[in-house]
Amino acid sequence: MRAAAEVRAAAVAAAALMALGLPACGDAAPRLAGGGHPARAASPAGPRVVRRIEPADLLPADLDLVVRVDVARMRDGLGQAASDELARRALDEVPDEALESALQRADVVWLGLRLADLEEGDRVVVLEGRMAGLTPDPGRWEPAPAAQDGVAVFDRRGGVVGSRADTARIIALGDRAVALVSAVEVSSVARLLRDGPDARRGDPAAEGLVSLDLRARRLPPYLARRFPSIGALVAGVARVRAVASLHDEGVRLDVELVGVDAAGAERARRFIEVFRDNVEDVRYADLMKELSIEQVESTVRLRWLFPAPLVLALLSGRSPG
Repeated sequence: MRAAAEVRAAAVAAAALMALGLPACGDAAPRLAGGGHPARAASPAGPRVVRRIEPADLLPADLDLVVRVDVARMRDGLGQAASDELARRALDEVPDEALESALQRADVVWLGLRLADLEEGDRVVVLEGRMAGLTPDPGRWEPAPAAQDGVAVFDRRGGVVGSRADTARIIALGDRAVALVSAVEVSSVARLLRDGPDARRGDPAAEGLVSLDLRARRLPPYLARRFPSIGALVAGVARVRAVASLHDEGVRLDVELVGVDAAGAERARRFIEVFRDNVEDVRYADLMKELSIEQVESTVRLRWLFPAPLVLALLSGRSPG
């Protein structure tokens, strides 16, 4: 029983480390450094919206990838100390103490990105949890007008300099949630506060350790001409939803690909089947056998189990044997 418990904890740790690294990955990491040209966007004029604003309502529909990380479930599986250590690793390159405190207090984290602008880092990070008493550094942040009761808005003093991925605005929903908004998304999030949530925004399932919702887009024309088969494959997929969840056997990934039609779904299914059936590395042969593929009309469903021993090996840095 002890061995099984250790395997289970290791599986949670592997998924947790991957998930907690998302907000601080590369240029998309929110960095709260000051200075530069003003990036403040004035709050749009309009009537006061009398309603309860939910944290996920602050994710605009122009961000085509939304990832949801259930930090509370990770704490339940790992314990507070291990979760804090994972948070510290994830925030190694983010010097702002308020952000680190927010992640440590969070129960759920949403990360919204625009895939076409990953290098530029347009994004919104929303952290929901016990945020009472958490306030931005007044030396870096100044209050901005907010039309809604219970909402506080802070803009960076002096604007943003360097990367447009830097956080330009912080929005606090009372003591329930904090949103970190990059410069390009300031006006979009202000619109959501005024008018309400976008109907077509990404909406990952509230299940598992990590879930995502991707609204697929066509390849840029120059890539579609260079890789026509891949371009046709991508053009045939409208949406991808996935959930990574913990089980006694390891970590299971459930994926749903929604095609624009049955033909588009079939192209995706055939591509994945070829990938599964033609892996030559014998070390991963058993893993590929665990990938099940099913098509129902215009939807392809995948189920893939990553066994606990493999997760343990990846977590420890060993090569799977």
